Amino acid sequence: MKFANPNQFEKMRKEEEGLRNPEDIWDVEVLEDIKREIKEAPSNTNELLEEGELGVESKKCLEKIRTFCHEVSQEYKEEFLSLLERYEKERHLISPKIMDYLLKKRFDLPQFIISHGERANELLSDFGFEAKIDDSNLLLVFQLPKPLAQFWWKGDIGSQGEMSEKIDNAAIEWGRFYRELMPIIWEAQGRHENENDLDFYRINKLGEHDPKKYYYVWEISDWEN
Repeated sequence: MKFANPNQFEKMRKEEEGLRNPEDIWDVEVLEDIKREIKEAPSNTNELLEEGELGVESKKCLEKIRTFCHEVSQEYKEEFLSLLERYEKERHLISPKIMDYLLKKRFDLPQFIISHGERANELLSDFGFEAKIDDSNLLLVFQLPKPLAQFWWKGDIGSQGEMSEKIDNAAIEWGRFYRELMPIIWEAQGRHENENDLDFYRINKLGEHDPKKYYYVWEISDWEN
């Protein structure tokens, strides 16, 4: 069969492949919709506190923490989008069906919990910590999106050492996403310590994470106070 227009062949090839595996064929409009949805998604932050019960200094600290959470979420979304585009170019396809599921479950964003007082101490107890935070400080919990929290070791051979696991092209390389997204939280923490005078006192130990509850648990105070 001879095609006068080369695009005709490409269109037919995609249609043929789509009949065999329709969920693995990206549509440009679908990808653009996904990008738009990610960009417009609000921060995934839950506040377990009564702002009216906070003192003046604690309220200032709360505003700084909110800014930190917002900035991390924005930078995370941008990098997540960049990773999706690179994945598409390298033909490590994530089907629209899977992507839609990830977005509905808010798996494209990290989760934050900001808490204070007795609620913060109850949360620490639920996590299995005996620590209690100072009444003037706040508790900040950072958790990775569920796939990264549970499957950070999948794929990306070499960067995670012996704990990494090779996967085939049918699965998502969450190890790669983990490696490229984690510097966002580290850099933001350093920036807000230096520029906004926030003190991040880490409660969970190095290497101590709970895939279902937390990745980092911090007691936050303000250096100015």
